[in-house]
Amino acid sequence: MNKAKLGMGTCFAVALALLSWGCSGSAGKAAPQNPAGQHPANWQQTHWAEYVKTPDQCRSCHGSTSNPDAAGGISKVSCYTCHANGVDHPAGWSAPAQHGRMGAQLAPNAADPKAMAGFAHCAKCHGSNYDNGLTVSCRSCHTKAPHPDRPWTGSTLVSPSHVNTDPGNAPECFKCHATGANSTLKPATPAPAGTQPGCFNATMCHGRTIS
Repeated sequence: MNKAKLGMGTCFAVALALLSWGCSGSAGKAAPQNPAGQHPANWQQTHWAEYVKTPDQCRSCHGSTSNPDAAGGISKVSCYTCHANGVDHPAGWSAPAQHGRMGAQLAPNAADPKAMAGFAHCAKCHGSNYDNGLTVSCRSCHTKAPHPDRPWTGSTLVSPSHVNTDPGNAPECFKCHATGANSTLKPATPAPAGTQPGCFNATMCHGRTIS
């Protein structure tokens, strides 16, 4: 083998090593990958949990999460493939009708990475208590976060109100309202321990019928 071929082979090996390090070095410290730099099969459903730990670990392989023209990175897989607006909210999201009625109050949809629906989706970035997450505290606007102040407890279909929130959000409500906690309304007989949270099964404020 002549020196030219040997030199080219060495350069190729170094380039390959650098590419591998770029996607499995800094990112691999937290994001699970196999030796080929591939994520687990269920990564699409769980990747957000790693992203909120260290957003830069994703950018090192996938490029920008705020500029679609700079997305894709060395992996050539852009976050915009699934997140049409990047990982940030779309324009106008701060309006209550958007992030409230059209976001948090909808039925949770964990199967669709494009769906920004359900209180649990908000908790991914805003924290389990909605003020301890990666980004702005919900309590900076909503002192009673995750829901706004009264008439949240109203019994008519005003916007927003807990009566027009999808029941699929009950597990998030349960965090603060188990067996009627933080409420003036409590079930006469609390549900047995281990009962899955629900709106009308005595796990929170209401019994089996609306009081």
